Amino acid sequence: MVSIQSKNISRRGFLGASAAVAASAALLSATGCSAEASLDAADKHELPVDPAEGGEWVAAACWHNCGGRCMNKVMVKDGAVVRQKTDDTHEDSPDYPQQRGCVRGKAQQQQCFGADRLKYPMKRKSWSPENPNGELRGKDEWERISWDEAIDYIADQFKTIKEKYGNQAFLIGSYGSRYAFSPLLAYGGHTSVADSTSHGAYLLNTADTIGIPQTDAGVCNDRTDMLNAETIVFYASNPAWSAAGTPSYHYIRAKEAGVKFITVDPIYTASAQILDAYWIPVRTGTDTAFMLGVASEMLRLDKEEGNVVDWDFLDKYTVGFDADHKPADLKEDVNFLDYLNGVYDGEPKTAEWASNICGVPVEKITYFAREIGKEHDVWMLHNFAAARCNGSENVPQLFMTLSAMGGHYGKPGNCSASNYHANAGNGGPALVKAGSSGLPSLKNPIEGVIPGPQVWEACFTGKYRNVGDWYSGKGAQAGVDETCDIHCIIHDENAYLQTGPNMKRGIEAHRKMDFVLSKAQFLTTQALYSDIVLPVTTQWEVPGGLASSNREFLYCFSQVTEPLYEAKTDAQINTLIMEALGLDPSTVYPISEKQAFFNQIAGATVIKEDGSGKYEPLVTITDADLKEWGVSGKPQTGRVGLQEFVDNGGYQVERKLGDAYSSFIGYADYIKDPAANPLKTKSGKLEITCQAKADLFNSIGLIDREYQPYPEYLVPTVGYETTFKDGKIDGEAGEYPFLMFNPHYFRRSHSVFNNCPWLREAWANPVFLNASDAEAKGIADGDTVRVWTKYGEVLRKACCMENMRPGEVGIPHGAWVRVDEETGIDHGGADNYLIGNDISGGGLTSYNNNNCNFEKYEGAPLEDDCDTDKRIIELG
Repeated sequence: MVSIQSKNISRRGFLGASAAVAASAALLSATGCSAEASLDAADKHELPVDPAEGGEWVAAACWHNCGGRCMNKVMVKDGAVVRQKTDDTHEDSPDYPQQRGCVRGKAQQQQCFGADRLKYPMKRKSWSPENPNGELRGKDEWERISWDEAIDYIADQFKTIKEKYGNQAFLIGSYGSRYAFSPLLAYGGHTSVADSTSHGAYLLNTADTIGIPQTDAGVCNDRTDMLNAETIVFYASNPAWSAAGTPSYHYIRAKEAGVKFITVDPIYTASAQILDAYWIPVRTGTDTAFMLGVASEMLRLDKEEGNVVDWDFLDKYTVGFDADHKPADLKEDVNFLDYLNGVYDGEPKTAEWASNICGVPVEKITYFAREIGKEHDVWMLHNFAAARCNGSENVPQLFMTLSAMGGHYGKPGNCSASNYHANAGNGGPALVKAGSSGLPSLKNPIEGVIPGPQVWEACFTGKYRNVGDWYSGKGAQAGVDETCDIHCIIHDENAYLQTGPNMKRGIEAHRKMDFVLSKAQFLTTQALYSDIVLPVTTQWEVPGGLASSNREFLYCFSQVTEPLYEAKTDAQINTLIMEALGLDPSTVYPISEKQAFFNQIAGATVIKEDGSGKYEPLVTITDADLKEWGVSGKPQTGRVGLQEFVDNGGYQVERKLGDAYSSFIGYADYIKDPAANPLKTKSGKLEITCQAKADLFNSIGLIDREYQPYPEYLVPTVGYETTFKDGKIDGEAGEYPFLMFNPHYFRRSHSVFNNCPWLREAWANPVFLNASDAEAKGIADGDTVRVWTKYGEVLRKACCMENMRPGEVGIPHGAWVRVDEETGIDHGGADNYLIGNDISGGGLTSYNNNNCNFEKYEGAPLEDDCDTDKRIIELG
């Protein structure tokens, strides 16, 4: 029997001490992995022997969902990691930058060798097939079981549940892995969860509707073109935190070249501070109002001053701006300009109107309208936070409209795109690409896809509303009420209980299940509320792989260590489960993991240096290589040898200012000849008024309203208006008078790294408060604060900020939940413990404009979380 212990993991002692890795632990704790020197060396007052002598540098994975995929190398000696470094494969320069990792990558060794690694298959003590005792999930003790026992339990549960309820009774708890759990796919399928995800409303407004892609990486200009810009706009974008790695280097270069920056955000972010950006402090969730006010000001300024609106661009490349440019499929005679002027509702969307909602002073709206006018060369860059709000369906369409009004498409120095992941500010076709692994793709026979905000309630009611194609991708009919009967939840490569909405209800749903299974490396939130947890390897323990980074760099990582303790790879675990179910694993894994890794390398290509735009093999492979690797394949000639590619950690295309790759300009072909290069919309143009968009939203029927084809301001069902008692702005404050949003935070990649001791010491787990709001409630920096919504309450320590607008509360995303079962308060401060099942009419999850309240906590103050909450399972 085992129990969960709360322990403080020292920086020196984070490696587990099983017999298999005891020697490695001793070496690791005594060398360069800790911030301190070896105690033995210090006590003897002697210079220690260089611990790296005789070691080997290995390109190690940096694998989490931050989007960076930067260079990460570790020194391995006697099976232990004794040092770590980032890219030093060539001299660093703005043209040819090193692919340097961030603090999260440099703490990666604590993910592999952490003291809290799950060592063995574990079973919840009170669970049995005959009596699940689900109410004890998250509270129970754990006991170690063998792999044979674990697989027998799992196979028995899968067979029983399928026989009683059918395959729709299985739920894979994440959009990220709904096609990933191969045993169930081969066993008849499972119900899935989908969410509007990181992309928010941009998931709806794809190229097939208004004419912009979901992530925009392919339409952002090459990074060198930002030197041709006069201004770069960061809209709800903080790449210094959300796109760590090389992107900030490119922006700093632009700043040094004289480009000015504007940031539109509730916080004056780290990126804004680095770049000395002009700040437009918008209320979270009110971006459509702000942008409508900007559009109105652009028209006013154009009339009074001239040369602000690019009428030629609107005429040639868009439809629906005014009555003279109607889309052919429009069902009613409406257009954006008439809406903006108040023709339909009697309310002109002036800067004054917008300011009352979004909180931006009129003079700042006017400034922004003038700065993005047609006479200026502007890069318009957005992230997705503004589109992850209730009522934000029209954010993508409006952002596109402002960009079109300024004519900022398809020409040097002008760009309108996302500022996302490693491709932030660096668009264009990949210059180097990985090959296919050779593993087959699998189809899920079950078409049921539950919207994220509805999933946990659906576990109780057996009902949910289908929101259509853009969620499921299966031709599902939107607006149809569906039924389900969920009895088993499986967490594979996901963290949806932690990172999805309505967590408190999700915990209750887990306690209702017959069976909950997790693969995990640690006792994560998903694992904590499971019945059986299987220890899965990190990517430091697999044969290797390739990971695409930015367009210039293809990362290759290799195995750092054999699997620790009893951990197995995903393929090994899935194979065992399939065999126990009487299925043939070769239908899913016809080749070995090493062969799949090799296939990626052998199929990798790099753009030719002759400027043709064609690709050639990247890696030279010889007969000797095939024999040494023990894989099948054919010799080939490429640009770099196999061993060099692997040892180097990948391949980066060398860049120079003005090279052939610098010419990539997003939308250039469309702007050059729109007839020959139409967009994917019904009209083939950018649709400022779009019937397809309105039809999609109206088909869902989640709320009682009629969506219009033009981008309109939608009063959210939860947002700024609902901070007031009667829903009227400037009325009496309601029970939850603050707007709560969830910024991505440098300490974590979503929820990953939250347990990392080094990052916990370097980055606290705060609640961001406006300093004046905090002072009014008697709160100072470091005080314990209780934050509550109608869905839940959490504790965090105050970080009082002058650089955040009043009326806002920021809960940095990803902290692991730690619920006090007596009070129901989460002492871990999980953001999604405060978020409920609110869903916007278009199907959007309401992550960033929820209503909350806060106060100084009168109970015992929170400890710093680097001194508590270490989920270590130890033998009792």
